[in-house]
Amino acid sequence: MKKIVSLIVFIVALAWTWNVIHSTQAVGFETHSGIQSKLAELIKNTLAAKKPNSKDLVITRLWTESIGENKVRAAFAYRFVEISESGEELEQVIEGEAYLYREPSEDAGVDKWTLQSVKTTNDIVVFTEGSTITPGEATEPTEATPEATATPAATAAPQE
Repeated sequence: MKKIVSLIVFIVALAWTWNVIHSTQAVGFETHSGIQSKLAELIKNTLAAKKPNSKDLVITRLWTESIGENKVRAAFAYRFVEISESGEELEQVIEGEAYLYREPSEDAGVDKWTLQSVKTTNDIVVFTEGSTITPGEATEPTEATPEATATPAATAAPQE
């Protein structure tokens, strides 16, 4: 009896895996690849327009997943170096996600995907050159306040 049950379980599992492997996906590999390359290009162009002093852009993570037949979620992370007004280099790391929706197209062979929302979930600033502060060093005040420089006035002791 155990042999028959195990044979039936094996055949059902084999048929299920065969169907999973040979089923068509809602969004094909080529579509995911195209969305990823367009999103990388969009990140580069947006960064160049918004922060022209930035350099060394590296996209560290960019992947897409199908949420439904007409919806794709893209997660991304990238970092770049930005030079501040004082000449200091700051490395910024930005993570986020975007949602794309498939819109009807006149050409049946072409998918038209529209970027509906982009949300950054994590912005990190890394200082490449930090300021050194050591204990015991006195800092000079830039401007003396009247309360700090005033001396208490002498008052007479009350008499009884």
